[in-house]
Amino acid sequence: MPEILIHTEELNCLHGHTAAGACCIVTGMSNTGKSSLLRYLVAQNAPVSEGCTQVLIYIDCNRVLDLSEQGFYEVVLRATRSRLHQLSFPDDLIDPLDQAYRKVTHPPNPFAIPLGFIEGIETLLERAQCQFTLIFDEFDEPFAEIEGRMFLNLRALRDRYRNALTYIVGTERPLDQIRDDTETAEFRELFAGHICTMNLTPNPEVERWVQELAGQKGGQLSDEEVAFVVEQAGAHPGLLQTISLLTLRARSVAPETYAKMGRALIVEAMPGDELTRRECERLWRQLAVTERAALHALAVGTPIGDKMAARLARLGLTDVRGAIFGACFAEFARQRGQQRTDLPGGIWLDVDAGEVYINGQKAPMLTNLEYRLLQVLYERKNKLCDKYQLIEQVWGEQYIDEVDDARIEKLISRLRAKIEEDPTDPHYLVTVRGRGYRFIAQPKK
Repeated sequence: MPEILIHTEELNCLHGHTAAGACCIVTGMSNTGKSSLLRYLVAQNAPVSEGCTQVLIYIDCNRVLDLSEQGFYEVVLRATRSRLHQLSFPDDLIDPLDQAYRKVTHPPNPFAIPLGFIEGIETLLERAQCQFTLIFDEFDEPFAEIEGRMFLNLRALRDRYRNALTYIVGTERPLDQIRDDTETAEFRELFAGHICTMNLTPNPEVERWVQELAGQKGGQLSDEEVAFVVEQAGAHPGLLQTISLLTLRARSVAPETYAKMGRALIVEAMPGDELTRRECERLWRQLAVTERAALHALAVGTPIGDKMAARLARLGLTDVRGAIFGACFAEFARQRGQQRTDLPGGIWLDVDAGEVYINGQKAPMLTNLEYRLLQVLYERKNKLCDKYQLIEQVWGEQYIDEVDDARIEKLISRLRAKIEEDPTDPHYLVTVRGRGYRFIAQPKK
């Protein structure tokens, strides 16, 4: 792969907010480049030598071992210590963080957990005399699940130290769409008017990135071919890659057919290309039912309301004209909206559409982790699935040593709350004590 696809507009948006000492939010669907952008921002942050201006600290919220106040504070302190070591901060600044980390992970009582975290951050801010920016990536789940007092503590730290402490959060959706309650209202106020949206519509950086990708794959695309790839994929990194590779493969495997049919051959092949379809399905699964319906309407030329049009634009799915970001996904939305299926009873998972049905009715919207858990279990229905299989396929094998039984059980409980008639007496998702879980797709007899 070439260097990551950086959208200058979004990067400038982030730089503008952080330079002004403002907290900001980066929103964008999963796999659209949000995490890459945030990591790039940190990578460009120069190491501390003499003096100190701004220190960016990247915190991957997927590494929160337990969705609790303690689990969140632990990962923040862990990431901060690691970053300060990387930037060669003196020991007298890192030692207080080590002490705070021990208080959070081995507290004498529950009250010591927030106090230890706050003391560690306050000591760092007062001694370092720098502007620190904490970047919370994959923030959706912690924000949805953790008790509101934690966000009040984060807001209080920001109020006390002002521009010396800023937050950037990376989420799939605006915070008020994830959680809209009084407990988090003051925290959400920090980000009002400071939103950078990952836009999937084409921009000048995209064509250069596609050419670099083709070069690394041993090929070269003409200007016309690059323009075609961008027309089909927009600025979606995954689709840019799959359609570029599909074009290179068609040209090398079937040169005569490609010479005759040209781009029509690629358009014909895209719906059946597994990688391209997978990227579209991944994006489709993240959308609410109303959003899918609106995209289908746009794809077939039917007007949609102004409110929904603004919503799709905030998600980066449409351009300034209100058109879907790429022809490939527009065609996918057209076909998905037309798809009809006679559904069986019990739990039925439409893997292609990313939709879940319970006795013929659409299930409540699932988070990405909830959906991945259900998909893993669904594919092994009526078979035992142990915790290691779940961790590897839901979180990723790099988290084998980090995700404990309690976190798995919490995710299981959240999924049961959405698919079971009585979550306390589950029928579909059964615990096999000491061994794992078994999924039963059929309804009760």
